[in-house]
Amino acid sequence: MFSLERKSDYRLQLNRTLKEAGRYRVELYLFTPHEGAFSSWTLTQEQFYFNSLEHNFRLQGQPELDRVSKTDGSFALLSPHYEIIYGSWLFQYRASMNRLRLQAQNTEFANSLRRALRLSQNFALRLRKSTPHQNSQKNYFRNADIYFSWYAEQFLLESMSAEGFAEIDQELKDGIQEFLQQEYRYRDERNYLGEFDGAPTRIWNRMSLYLRLLEYPVLLRRKVIELGSITRKMVKAASTILIMSLFTYVIFMMRDRRQELSLALLLGIAMIYALRDLLRDDMTEGITGLLRKGKPRWKIRLFKPYVNELLALQKIWIDYRKLPELSQRVREHSDKWSANEERQIICYRSELNLDKDVLEQHQIEERLALDCKELCEMIQSAKDKLFVLADPKDPSSAIQAHTIEKQHDYNLLVVHTAPENGYSIAQRWQVRLGSNGIVKCKAKKLKWPSPEEQKKKSILQRLRDRFRH
Repeated sequence: MFSLERKSDYRLQLNRTLKEAGRYRVELYLFTPHEGAFSSWTLTQEQFYFNSLEHNFRLQGQPELDRVSKTDGSFALLSPHYEIIYGSWLFQYRASMNRLRLQAQNTEFANSLRRALRLSQNFALRLRKSTPHQNSQKNYFRNADIYFSWYAEQFLLESMSAEGFAEIDQELKDGIQEFLQQEYRYRDERNYLGEFDGAPTRIWNRMSLYLRLLEYPVLLRRKVIELGSITRKMVKAASTILIMSLFTYVIFMMRDRRQELSLALLLGIAMIYALRDLLRDDMTEGITGLLRKGKPRWKIRLFKPYVNELLALQKIWIDYRKLPELSQRVREHSDKWSANEERQIICYRSELNLDKDVLEQHQIEERLALDCKELCEMIQSAKDKLFVLADPKDPSSAIQAHTIEKQHDYNLLVVHTAPENGYSIAQRWQVRLGSNGIVKCKAKKLKWPSPEEQKKKSILQRLRDRFRH
């Protein structure tokens, strides 16, 4: 399952952990309130993929290997192995805390908070068990230590501000207070307090910078390869050959009939050729799109940091569609909140093939981030005002003017499959956007076929295909 985080005013992020080898498939459907074609606006498919969407993968340590490495410090002698190990530990800790945050929002608030406190205490002992000696390792350890202390504190303070915190037992409250006091004393001993001083925005930006520095050694390197370039070149060459052959044929036919080439005829041929150059790009893109319909747009090779070892291959599809063009399963379960067949739907699909050797030492954290800034820029600032009486029962009371903020509602549907499941899982969120960013993001229930129903349907589909052929 994916867990969703709101990272900023414009950014949403989905996370999950990949533990098994095989093929992982993710389908993201963003149901927009807009009608017409996005390509005629400022947001093309390429702009959406490269500017508004970010799909990355990070290395995480495996719990079994982490237990063994506690007693073996030989890995700490070399860099970048040190940074990869400690970075994978840190992001495994963050992934676990995100899962506990999701559980705490549902029903298991006290148990999730107790496990989060225990997890933070254990990770603090593991991280601070030994201090490195190399300068590069010292810098990485310091950044990781500061970020962990801040992140654990933020998680606990957020939990303390929740509604259910007053109902938990006193022992857990005392444990949280003791942990926070220990972290303050530890920061004072290590001269970290200066990193936590300043305006809230400054502290947040500083910790975001530390996170990017910590992420670099464990972030899989991407090499993006655009697919379809050969098809596009062949279409362009074929159109040129066809038109030039037609012109040459016309000229030779006129010579055989002993007709002189008039200036008007040559000017007409030149005008047709100029029109061909004017429409060539649109014609080439249209024909190429028809020939490559249903095929991936990009292929991505994922490499291990520093050593450039190929770990996985990823294929990307992206398209703008309308509701009747979607698969039957998606249409059946989205008709209640997407009844308008003219609305545009952004469809993104990813297929990742993970080899078994990749997961021998690390698990993989998948991160899918959606930046809504360009979508928010499409919302025009509202100038309308609603006038009401301060006291509806008194017509002579003061008149109040309320500015109406224009907002757009989007529905985000994510359908994903994993090798260990063999069936698809769907999650849905309702996202409300304003001109200044995300106004609200709320998870919604979605009635999706159970694994048993999907298995029955797949068997029936195979039988239908067999009888058809």
